Amino acid sequence: MAKKQKEILFCDYFEEWIEVYKVGAIAKITLAKYYNAAKQLRDICPKLFISDFDRREYQRIINVYATTHEKQTVKDFHHHVKACIKDLFHDGLIDKDPTYRVVIKGAEPTRAKKRKFLQKEELSKLLQSLDTNEIGFGWFVMLVAKTGMRYAEALAITPADFDWTAQTISINKTWDYKYNKGFAKTKTLSSVRTIKIDWQIVGQFKPLIKDLPENEPIFVEKFGDGTYKRQFNSTINNFLAAKCKETGITQISFHALRHTHASVLLAEGVSIHTISARLGHADVGVTQETYAHVLDELQKKDDQKMLSVLMQIA
Repeated sequence: MAKKQKEILFCDYFEEWIEVYKVGAIAKITLAKYYNAAKQLRDICPKLFISDFDRREYQRIINVYATTHEKQTVKDFHHHVKACIKDLFHDGLIDKDPTYRVVIKGAEPTRAKKRKFLQKEELSKLLQSLDTNEIGFGWFVMLVAKTGMRYAEALAITPADFDWTAQTISINKTWDYKYNKGFAKTKTLSSVRTIKIDWQIVGQFKPLIKDLPENEPIFVEKFGDGTYKRQFNSTINNFLAAKCKETGITQISFHALRHTHASVLLAEGVSIHTISARLGHADVGVTQETYAHVLDELQKKDDQKMLSVLMQIA
């Protein structure tokens, strides 16, 4: 069976792999990215058989894709294709991992790269400026900043998701804001998680939602006819941009609050494995890749600590 499978075209295998492993398991937006990767593979290597797949061939695929895309886009493409190749390797259909030590190329961004997260002091200024006396954008920003939830995950939060005694929140669904179709599955299976929340959320948010319907979204308005108000991430992005300007801090997107959450925890010494699980990443490698900039800085600090310890030994 394995021998026959090796004679399958890789682009055909990738498309079949998406249907088997991804359809129904990940969010529509993420699934669309895999389908786009499949289309790119069919353009770049339409006649590549699994039996001919090696490191050089994979590097060629990356190189071709990189000629028309920025480096970050190439990284994203690699991330989606690599997931399938890992399964090929572990299923014994290829003898070696073709993605090993691949060189990610691509054009540099045409615009100056903005910092994608806030420093701890900036985050503190932002949170202190928020109106948390009632349910609204202020609390929406506060919750994401303190939990690292994705936008669609935060929209889907209901009162039933909180366990006030255990001080936890259960993230087990998303809100389909793109098509306004209500609750939907999480981005991936690993996105389903239960995470700790702090006493500020318990003490201040609990009284605000105690009389709300247990299984209705807290931050999505429901009309009398049973339909829900359409949600646009541009609305919360505009609110956050205005708040950043008002407080004189770096202007970031709403999604960058998630990056800020992780970056602050990393800088304070929280384990990357703990943060990876908190963010709902598929594996710690995704976290390491995403927050390489912070890890590099921590490495420098660790080097200084290490040298100081070694000097004291002598």
